Parts: sequence; C-alpha cells; structure tokens
Amino acid sequence: MMNAVVKANTSDSVKLADAAIPEDVITLGTPIAKAWTAAQSGDMKVIQGVWDCTAGKFNWEYTWDEFVMILEGEAIITPSGGKAVTLRAGDFCYFPAGLKMEWHIPKYVKKTFVIRNQQAMLA
Repeated sequence: MMNAVVKANTSDSVKLADAAIPEDVITLGTPIAKAWTAAQSGDMKVIQGVWDCTAGKFNWEYTWDEFVMILEGEAIITPSGGKAVTLRAGDFCYFPAGLKMEWHIPKYVKKTFVIRNQQAMLA
C-alpha cells in the first residue's frame, strides 16, 4: 500500500498572487488576474487552485484540460464558432485542451480550478 500524504487548506490560507494575462490576448479593458495553487500532483501534471480576475475581455486557448467552478461573480464565455454562455457562482464547466474562447468578465469573477496537462507543469 502506498503511503499517502493528505494536505488540507482552509479558505483563510488562500493568498492570491499576480497571474498576468498576456497583453496580446486582451481585447477590452485592463483585466487583472491573480491565482493561488493549493495542490499539485507528484508527477506535476495536475494542479488545483483558485483564480480571480477583474473586468475585461480576452481570448484564451487551452493547452490543458481544465475543470472550473465559479465561486463569485460571473463570466461570459464564447467558444470560437459557438454561442455565449454565462457562468455564475455555483456553475461548473469543463474546458478541453485545444479549446479557443473569449472570456468577458463584466465586473469580477473568482473560480476554483483543476488543470490536467500531458506534460509536467510548475505551479
């Protein structure tokens, strides 16, 4: 049997740090993003954490699979060639690797995420 280490965090331990959105993908406003990594798998291919962002619009291409749940605020996401979907607190969504979409954040959004990548990633 493998020895497992359980790591637990409380919401008080969430300390968001700058996670700048590249300027070349921003299409409206000056969105400011921050993130916090809560945990990462031993093979460094899975990361869990929290991300938030202020108002703005930007394009994003996913190079990983991402599962999110919106904690606060809302975001209007529009997949390339698809219809806009509004995500609000409590909504869950899956973004597969290769997906291209526009994020429109009217005021503020905060989400928890789990990212799965084929390659090891540094948190």
